[in-house]
Amino acid sequence: MIPKPHRLGRVTGPLLLAAVLTGAATACDGPPTARPHPGAGHPTVSAADMPLPARVPVTSVGASPTAWQLPMDAYQYTPAQSAEVQGAVYSLANSCMRDLGYSTDLPTRLHPGPDHNAFRYGPVTDAQAAQGYRWMLRKAAPDGAGATPTSEEYGALLGKSRQGRNGRPVPTGGCLGSARGALDSRGGRVDLPDVIRAIADDSFALSQRTAQVRTVFHAWSACMRRAGYRYPDPTAPARDEALVGTAPSGTGPVPAAGPREVAVARADVACKRQVGLLSVWYSVERTMQTEAAARHAAQLAPVPAAIARTVRNATAVLTAGGHPG
Repeated sequence: MIPKPHRLGRVTGPLLLAAVLTGAATACDGPPTARPHPGAGHPTVSAADMPLPARVPVTSVGASPTAWQLPMDAYQYTPAQSAEVQGAVYSLANSCMRDLGYSTDLPTRLHPGPDHNAFRYGPVTDAQAAQGYRWMLRKAAPDGAGATPTSEEYGALLGKSRQGRNGRPVPTGGCLGSARGALDSRGGRVDLPDVIRAIADDSFALSQRTAQVRTVFHAWSACMRRAGYRYPDPTAPARDEALVGTAPSGTGPVPAAGPREVAVARADVACKRQVGLLSVWYSVERTMQTEAAARHAAQLAPVPAAIARTVRNATAVLTAGGHPG
């Protein structure tokens, strides 16, 4: 999850509702979707809960983000599950909105986003490098914009208004809150505990303070200097607006990367390989997450069963065409 170099601008329509639904905690947000960078918008795990390890054994990993598994991945929806749950929430919300006299038609068939760790360490493959640093934004775009709800519809969806167009009362929490509640029934849980995202994000940020990661960052930076580029660490190129420019507002297309951006990304990937950066950084993060998960075992233990129950509820809703099973 390299910190995003751009502001994505004002988000509208289904993408905004996805943010409301997921709270940036599931795979349908992004970079899903586009996840906030670590430290944004959630309570952090205390320093006592995630101490910096002195040194950890390094496990060799390939340069394929789809192959990386971190401990917190087991406590999150998979991209396919997240798309199904989000679609079911929208389906239930559509039914609720029709009961209130609206014709809101939120999308209920959503394509899964990328794997959890697809954006974590920036470009790591030649294919990613060929797109510079914009592939992170391009992959985060929603699949089909759909119709943007009106301000009146948003009021009913989010529970900001008291009654619908036909005078019926808006349920507490709005139609989206009502939909989440339906999926939460019988042991489900749409909104996962904050500690999951906190551990995942804080391990990313705090791992960069460890001696092992700092050492490999220094080696990467020296390699980049030999290639003609000066960056202190591998999170820096994606934040370099002189290199990557600024992102389009809303959900518009992302311009193609220029020759220099692609050249930097290719050097970035080559240097990561040369110094073994991915294996070191991944190994440190995995250790930190494993230790934090052990300390928060009581909070995490019920999560896999709750996810499975929520997905079953979502499947039933979609099969029934937007009505609770």
